[in-house]
Amino acid sequence: MKNLSFPGLPRVLVVDDEEGVREGLRTMLQREGVHVETAGSAEDGVRRVEDRSYDVVFLDINLPGADGLSMLGKLRRGSPAADVVILTGYGTVANTVEAMRKGASDVIEKPFSSDRILAVVRRVLETRQLKNELTWLQDRVRELTATELVGLSPAIREVQTRIDQVAHAPDTTVLITGQSGTGKELVARCIHERSARRHGPFVAINCAALTESLLEAELFGYEPGAFTGAQKEGKDGLFAVAAGGTLFLDEIGEMEPSLQAKLLRVLQERSFRRVGGVQDIPADVRIVASTNRDLRQMVQIGRFREDLFYRLNVMTVHVPPLAERAADVPLLSHFFLDQIGRQMGKALSGFTEEAMETLCEYSWPGNVRELRNAIEHACIICPSGMIDEIHLPKFTGGILDGSDQIERAAVVLDAQDRSIRALESQLVARVLDETQWNISKAAAILGINRTTLYNKIRLYDLGKRPMRAKVIV
Repeated sequence: MKNLSFPGLPRVLVVDDEEGVREGLRTMLQREGVHVETAGSAEDGVRRVEDRSYDVVFLDINLPGADGLSMLGKLRRGSPAADVVILTGYGTVANTVEAMRKGASDVIEKPFSSDRILAVVRRVLETRQLKNELTWLQDRVRELTATELVGLSPAIREVQTRIDQVAHAPDTTVLITGQSGTGKELVARCIHERSARRHGPFVAINCAALTESLLEAELFGYEPGAFTGAQKEGKDGLFAVAAGGTLFLDEIGEMEPSLQAKLLRVLQERSFRRVGGVQDIPADVRIVASTNRDLRQMVQIGRFREDLFYRLNVMTVHVPPLAERAADVPLLSHFFLDQIGRQMGKALSGFTEEAMETLCEYSWPGNVRELRNAIEHACIICPSGMIDEIHLPKFTGGILDGSDQIERAAVVLDAQDRSIRALESQLVARVLDETQWNISKAAAILGINRTTLYNKIRLYDLGKRPMRAKVIV
């Protein structure tokens, strides 16, 4: 309604067998910017509620074939449930009490005035808005730590600085680049939550997950009967749903060229049209897109529109792979351990030295997503206490390249001790030196596991590995 901040267009359903009442309410509420649909029977009303959600339902208490009160519960299905306002020409205390007992938000007697209808709708929508904001705040508190960009390395600090810069320009289009699993959606959420649009919705869609026609319908919405299989009432698209907030287009590089042209128009004109529609609808959203592809190269081979690339590439945030921010692995590991341990209700206190070395020495081709999965695996396996090396998953991709090979040189044994033990001691020491005490590589070259290698280091008193800088968490 006018002067009322509400996510998207408020939806009202009028269930009344009198056409004059239905059309009168439709005309009145549509002037206030409310989307109104009507039904001439309780059965039709129930079918509509089953197909889609509404904010307010006006329900006549006396309907042919069914008592309005008996259908009230069915009309309040859904999450969140619609607020039902009873319309009655026979206002009695008994009817009012029964309606309120069954969950009605208000009772209005016929004939009614426009002021009475508008006052009730405004009150109901304001209450729903407050409930939505309360739910959002509760979810925000629960997810606060989950949406923080964790890290102290120079690479991630640069990303955090970029996010703060972009957040102060709430309408500027942002392109986020980086490998899969680096946390591009998390960066998009951080941009949204630090901007003036944080009170609006954050809506995300994966452009690679849908066909071109389905993606177009999801983004722009469609008019009734726009195509075969379309809902007869039409549907709002994500540009409408995200009004006042942020629309995150993940994997933008997978969008088909014909749809890229339509997205370009939205960015240029700040408006869009539903599929099958002729009316321009304002697009009050910030577009944040992400890709793990090289869009410049895609432009050169004709796979991505050059004009759209420059429209998207106003501000770029590059999220580095985990291999370039290896100093953050201990911090991230403890962060995920605390988060997942609490979710599972387990008292997990940390990592053993061997487990942390394994985590720090692995290359993490799946980036932060793979690290989190590894910690979750360990939390499931470990009953309590500290995560040890045996609790971690067996990492893949550990094929050794030429840099892992040691020089072929003779091992000289003392004439007084030519035992296998002496030979093994020198071999282990040589491999450790050649690999600069990279335990994972040394164990792989020797053909033993890391635990066995640690035992041999202690057995042969080979000393400790060279000191490295540690991240204190």
